[in-house]
Amino acid sequence: MKGTNRETWGSHLGLVLSLVGVAVGLGNVWRFPYMLGMFGGATFLMVYIALVLALGVPGLIVELAISRYVRRGPFRAFTELGVPGGRAIGATLLLTALAAAAYYLVVVGWVLWYLLLSVTGALFEGGVSAASVFEELIGSPYLQLIMHSVVVALCVLVVSGGIRRGVELASKLVMPAVYAILAGIAIYALSLPRAFDGLAFYLSPDWSRISGPTLLAAMGQVFFSLGLGSTCIFIYGSYMSRSHSVVRSAVAVAFGDTLASFIAGLAILPLAYVFNVSPSSGPPLTFITLPEIFRQLPYGRAISALFFTALLLAALLSAVPCFEIFVEALDSYGVSRRRGVALMGLIEVVLGIPSIVSLDILLYNDLLWGTTMLPMASLFSIVAFGWFLDRRVLLKELRLEREGVAWKALYYWVRLAMPLMVVLVLIYGWISFLTG
Repeated sequence: MKGTNRETWGSHLGLVLSLVGVAVGLGNVWRFPYMLGMFGGATFLMVYIALVLALGVPGLIVELAISRYVRRGPFRAFTELGVPGGRAIGATLLLTALAAAAYYLVVVGWVLWYLLLSVTGALFEGGVSAASVFEELIGSPYLQLIMHSVVVALCVLVVSGGIRRGVELASKLVMPAVYAILAGIAIYALSLPRAFDGLAFYLSPDWSRISGPTLLAAMGQVFFSLGLGSTCIFIYGSYMSRSHSVVRSAVAVAFGDTLASFIAGLAILPLAYVFNVSPSSGPPLTFITLPEIFRQLPYGRAISALFFTALLLAALLSAVPCFEIFVEALDSYGVSRRRGVALMGLIEVVLGIPSIVSLDILLYNDLLWGTTMLPMASLFSIVAFGWFLDRRVLLKELRLEREGVAWKALYYWVRLAMPLMVVLVLIYGWISFLTG
């Protein structure tokens, strides 16, 4: 295909760590432990792992195979594949990346502020509750704008270095640190009294807890955690060289993301049991519940600083590919990387302002772009793979010489079953939002 002069990843390790950096983010920490608590701990964990294998790995294979073949970002890929309305689909995916990154980076700015509060000790001053600290932040649009602008600038810095000297280098440095910090916090949490009660809940499945809502919740978490359909996996896959295995890469990314979620659960659920609190979801867990727990821990200030460092690093790497999508799209119009990434940074700062001004707008953006558009984008990729990409091309991309049983199972699973599952995830997301 076109784009044969395109930059490629310097190593398979760099590719995998960069892809894992896309997947591992806020959702692993503030959504996965909550899902565990709501849907039966180990029961949900077992269902989730099964669905990672059934949905996550095939979904990753789809996006990586298509993107490496066309060697284009999502903005141009669907047109080259001959998908009807390909240009409109590409524009929609580009808009989704821009909008999703804008509100996401507002939240990443909150993480940066909490890291600063942890390092300075301001988060641990007596007489000030964690809830009031969060309310003060939400009520300070200028402070949020500063934090938002700083994290946008950090993303600009990484993307301006290109794939090898920017994204790959950052991923090689950041991801091992994220795993090490989360593992250290998990070990510390498990050393506390009664921590193993939480561990027993985490690792002892109750199969009677399996239900339709459990399956749908786990299915949705697979899509959101792995970033399926976010176009972030897609853009990184377009820089894969022919020497990199699509299947091995997909399996490695699924394993890396699941491992991060598992470690986060090991850290948070025992802490919740020790302090007799219910792990909530989203901002309340990260910015209220956990800071209150950190205040009561020996060495809590250091633990808090490490936690928010890991969260900040992981969240930034998850946002970086959204910038790359925009820069790659502008490249087709002759705009240089430096100018493109600077323009993207300016756009992201401006687009983030509504979410800064109103928490309700941020939550609406999460519903529109996170809960609705990301599954729809995944549906576009799955349909393109199953219905518009030549089967011989797919065999070549997956390094298969003939259509064996495994190939046929994958092909028809993606072609027929996965689109239905994406629709179910979409419906479940809306129902969950509307019912609170």
